[in-house]
Amino acid sequence: MKRTGFKPRAQHREQRDPDRVRSVPTVAPGAFRAPEPVSEAPAAQVAKAAPVRSEAYRRAVATLPCAICGVPGYSQAAHANTGKGMGMKACDLTCFPACGPRPGEQGCHAKLDQGALFTKAVRRELEPVWATDTMRKLWEMGLVPDSLKNQVAALIDKAR
Repeated sequence: MKRTGFKPRAQHREQRDPDRVRSVPTVAPGAFRAPEPVSEAPAAQVAKAAPVRSEAYRRAVATLPCAICGVPGYSQAAHANTGKGMGMKACDLTCFPACGPRPGEQGCHAKLDQGALFTKAVRRELEPVWATDTMRKLWEMGLVPDSLKNQVAALIDKAR
């Protein structure tokens, strides 16, 4: 007889009572049916605001020191993780400077994206503050592109 790596099954020591009847729960008919649709009309499409795209703004953001650790010279424009989804990009006005990789250090941008610095809840509170602070700094330095001045001014006033 060939041996296997499995242990043999344990034999039942007591015989089952054939008169014993198992109780099976009963379910009311129709309990698991999907609800009837309220309307046959298709759902109305929701218009989504087009995200702002500006390479000049992103480059201006990258000139600032890191918003997290303050290291100058290694910054990248980091987008906030709110307002994006599948097939949707975040608005460039939600960018803030975060340092990239440098010799001997991974950088805050990568750590932030991997969740190594803050929890999601803390990050959701900090990112809008960093983005608004970035807009204010760029406004004061005169680095906001002309095409975005009206939008940036409105967002700065709204944040006050």
